[in-house]
Amino acid sequence: MRFIIALAFCISLIFAETINISETNQSAIPLPSQETNISLKPLFETVDTNISNDINLSNENLEENETTKVKKQDIFLSFIEKPAKIYVNQQFSIKIKAIVTTKDFDEIKTKIVPKDDIKVLNIDDNWTKTDEFSYQKKFYFRAKEDNATLPQIFFELYKDGNLSSSQEIPDLKLNILTLNKDRDFSNVLASWLDVLKVKTTHFDEENLMVVLEIVAKNANLKDFNLSYVTRGGIDSYVDNFPISRIYYYAIVPKYTDKLVFSYFNLKQNRFIKKSINLVLSDEDISTQSDLNPQNSSYNLYKNITYAIVSLILLLLFIKRRRIIYLLLFLVLIILFILGVNPLRSIKIAKNSKVYILPTKNSTLFYITKKRIRVKRLNKRENYIKIILPDGKIGWIKEKNVIKD
Repeated sequence: MRFIIALAFCISLIFAETINISETNQSAIPLPSQETNISLKPLFETVDTNISNDINLSNENLEENETTKVKKQDIFLSFIEKPAKIYVNQQFSIKIKAIVTTKDFDEIKTKIVPKDDIKVLNIDDNWTKTDEFSYQKKFYFRAKEDNATLPQIFFELYKDGNLSSSQEIPDLKLNILTLNKDRDFSNVLASWLDVLKVKTTHFDEENLMVVLEIVAKNANLKDFNLSYVTRGGIDSYVDNFPISRIYYYAIVPKYTDKLVFSYFNLKQNRFIKKSINLVLSDEDISTQSDLNPQNSSYNLYKNITYAIVSLILLLLFIKRRRIIYLLLFLVLIILFILGVNPLRSIKIAKNSKVYILPTKNSTLFYITKKRIRVKRLNKRENYIKIILPDGKIGWIKEKNVIKD
């Protein structure tokens, strides 16, 4: 009996524990309810929204990247002409063609980033329009070194004063060579070169002055130099590219009978030698004249003639006693005196500048340190040709003459 009661009691305890555990588990598990659904839905909606935004932003970036990749190019540049080889100090050209596929611009500009080893000779914005969409321009350069490279050059379009499009001219490797020079080389490279005029005159008692008028095409004519001339240089320079012109002067010993120089002909690819014969002359373009005109052979014969004729007239007057012979005699005496001193003496101011040529940019070779008297030879516009006390001849401005 006791056993039965004890067994029953144990069974009841077991059932009671089972029920408690079941109830506890039921309360711990959140059952689906309206409140639970409300608390979870915003969470899922937030997550979905962020994901959606990220996807949208990603799509926008992709669209922008695609737009950048497929952006329309407005400018296309190419070479029309380019040199196969170049020499140091040669002036060479490169012709560029630009195709512009837009009309939405007001102005074309050229931007150049300068370099020390190469010089751009025509820095301007002048592009020639060849058809509706094409433009051309020839750039002129001068390479100073054999390893020179082209500078950066940009073709730019502007709209309402603002840069709207830009394209850099493609890189081009230059084949630059160095010439072997000789004593007669004048440092000039040109398509052609010609000596138009030569003027040779006395400079002083020991020297002649030679003035050369030289014209050339595609030439570095500013570099012209005769290495064997101790005194010389470019007196004036005129540049109408590609044609340039210089006046070069050289002071040489009076026994010099010719000047010799060479230049490198770019078309013939060889040195061409020039030999200039020196012949004394005295024209307006010349800066000189004979130092002492009264010492010339012509004046010597003239003075002898004056003396002989004067003597004859004097003898006739003594013999025949006619006044006409005396008058003629006096006239010849006056002419003789004027012939002995045909030059007019003038006084010039302190710090007067004496030039080689009567031109605005002529070379200055002397400045007076005080007031001095000089001999006047000639006048050209507002310049006066003079002989200095040391025998040198040059030009001064008329305003430097002191009026007595």
